[in-house]
Amino acid sequence: MHWRTTNGPWWRRWSRPPLGSSARADGSRSRAMKYALVTFGCRANQADSAGLDGDLRAVGGRPTTLQDANLVVVNTCSVTSAADQSARQAIRRIRRGNPEARIVVTGCYATRAADELSGLPGVEAVVPNGRKEQLAADLRPLIASLPDGKGDGPCGTALEVQPSSRTVQLLGVQTGCDDTCTYCIIPRTRGHGRSRPFDNVLARVRSAVADGVKEVVLTGVHLGSYGRDLAPGTSLLSLAQALDALAVDCRFRLSSLEPMDCEPGLVDLVARRGRFVPHFHLPLQHASDACLRAMGRPYTRDDYRRVVDSVRDALPDAAIGTDLIAGFPGETAADHAASLDYLAGSPITSVHVFPYADRPGTLASRLPQKIDVAVARRRARELREVAEQLQQRFRQRAVGTVRPALTLGGGGAALTDNYLKVELAPAVPGNCLVDVRIASTTGKRTIGELVGSGDGSAG
Repeated sequence: MHWRTTNGPWWRRWSRPPLGSSARADGSRSRAMKYALVTFGCRANQADSAGLDGDLRAVGGRPTTLQDANLVVVNTCSVTSAADQSARQAIRRIRRGNPEARIVVTGCYATRAADELSGLPGVEAVVPNGRKEQLAADLRPLIASLPDGKGDGPCGTALEVQPSSRTVQLLGVQTGCDDTCTYCIIPRTRGHGRSRPFDNVLARVRSAVADGVKEVVLTGVHLGSYGRDLAPGTSLLSLAQALDALAVDCRFRLSSLEPMDCEPGLVDLVARRGRFVPHFHLPLQHASDACLRAMGRPYTRDDYRRVVDSVRDALPDAAIGTDLIAGFPGETAADHAASLDYLAGSPITSVHVFPYADRPGTLASRLPQKIDVAVARRRARELREVAEQLQQRFRQRAVGTVRPALTLGGGGAALTDNYLKVELAPAVPGNCLVDVRIASTTGKRTIGELVGSGDGSAG
C-alpha cells in the first residue's frame, strides 16, 4: 500500500501484512488495530494528537499501551535539537519494547527531516504535518481488511466514533505561522497560517461536551491570528465571544498567545464573563530590546510590560505564563541582566526557559557572536531560579482564596481556573467543576479542600 502527496511518495511500502490483519497459521485473520500515541512538544501538537486519537477510534482502532499496540504513532516536535533527539530515542525504545509494532512518525520533525527518521528501525512511514489530518483516512484500506462478524474486540462491530474519556479537550483551531522570528523553524514545518472554520470549531466543542469534557483549551501555532485567512475574515475575539455565548456546560482556556495579539477586548471578555478562565500565556522571549530586534519579535519590552500589566490590573488573580530564551547569539551580560531584572519585578507567575540552540535553516543559526553552551545553560539556570520564586509567590498568595476548579483523574487533584494544581483530601469524583479553598502550599505542593456539599456535583 502506497499513498502519495503532490511532492511524491512519503509512505514506505508496508513490508508486513496490513495493520489489523494479523495472519494465523490457518490463513484466517483476526486482531483489531490497536494503537498508541506518543506526543512531543507544544499544546498545538497535543491537540493534533487528540484529533488523531478520535480519528483512529472512528476507523475502528482501539487505544492501548505501547507494549500491546500494533500501530504506534509518534507525533514529533522540532523546536530544538534536544526535541529531535528525544523523538529518535523514543522510537528506538518503542522498537526494542515492541518489535512487532508498526511505527508511524509525524509532526514537525517528520516534516523537517523525514530522511533522518525513515531509516530508524521499525519506522514504516513518515507523515508530514500537511498530511496529518488525513492519516486515519489513509489507514482505511488497511482497516477494511479486518474480518466481519465475530472478530476480536471492535472489529466485529460497526465503525463509529467512541466517546473520549478526557476531562480536558485540547482543540486546535489554528495551525501554521506567517511570522518571521529568526530563531524559529516552525513556519517551515507547519506552513502558512490556517484557521479551522468558525462553525466547525463550535461543532467540535459541542461534540466534546457531549462526550463529558468540562474544559476546552483553544490551541494554535499562532492562535492570535485565528480567522485572518478565512473568508469572510474573523478574529480570535469573535470566536471567543461566540464560545462564551454557547449553551454548553464547560469552561474555556486560551493556550499560548503572542503579546501583540492579546487585545483589550479579549482581556475584558475574560474579566467580565467568566466562561474563559483567567490564564494567559504570553511569550516574551527576552527582556532586552536589542535581543528582541535580533529575534525578529515585533514589540519592545515596554510594549510587553503594558500588555501584561493590563492583564494583572483587570484580573489580579490571573495566571500569566511566559517563555524566555537564554544565550541568544549576541546576548551580552547586560542583556541577560535585563531579563533577570524585568522578570523579578513582573507579575509573571510561571516561566518556560530555553537555552538557545541553533536550528538549521533559521536566520539566527547564521548570526555571529554565538554564546558558549555553558554560559547559556548558566543563564538559563539563573532565569529558572527567579521563575521558581515567582511561582512560589503566586502559590502563597492563593492560600485562603476560593477558586473554581476541575477535578482530575480519580478526583484526588483539581486544576483551578488560574492554573494551580491542587491536591484534594478526601478525594471527590473526577471531571467535576467544584469550588476549592486553597489551604496551604509547601514547596511545589498545593493543598486544597472542597467548598460546599462535597459531593463533587458542582458545575
